[in-house]
Amino acid sequence: MKNLFILAVIVVALVGVQFMWGVGALVPFATAFALASTAVGVWLALQQYSLKLASQKVETDIELMTLFTKIMSIAHARGGYTVSEKVIEKLFESNTLTDTELKDSNTLNRRLAAASILSTPVGEAEQDAAIAAIAKLATRHDVLKEVAIQGLESIASFKKEVAEKYLKELK
Repeated sequence: MKNLFILAVIVVALVGVQFMWGVGALVPFATAFALASTAVGVWLALQQYSLKLASQKVETDIELMTLFTKIMSIAHARGGYTVSEKVIEKLFESNTLTDTELKDSNTLNRRLAAASILSTPVGEAEQDAAIAAIAKLATRHDVLKEVAIQGLESIASFKKEVAEKYLKELK
């Protein structure tokens, strides 16, 4: 609708020029309108392109952060989780859950999680490699630097010698 309105304004302006200054003035004014409309079109296209680039950067940052947190999980020696349905069944069968736990869903969830979620360990070499990858990614991508420092400070509580080496490099 907006483009149709602009086209109508241009046509009216060209007809007005023809009546005011004659047919000889129509060609220069038509050329000026064509150049102006092309310039406006290019300018609008560049604005849309810059918005698209900004949007892609946000999407890339989100994807990078998601993968980064997966590496962080490995660096914390967490390889994955398994839920034991047998343990949950036995908890209900043996009546070890109190009435309070059964009525409060948050308490029940915590109790079931503590009893039935088993963590898969990660090897030390994989853990050390993940810590090194965290530092390397943080040096390449500024958006990860603060996150990496926070994570490495947390890792330093149980893997001090490896984490502190990379913390010094990042700070």
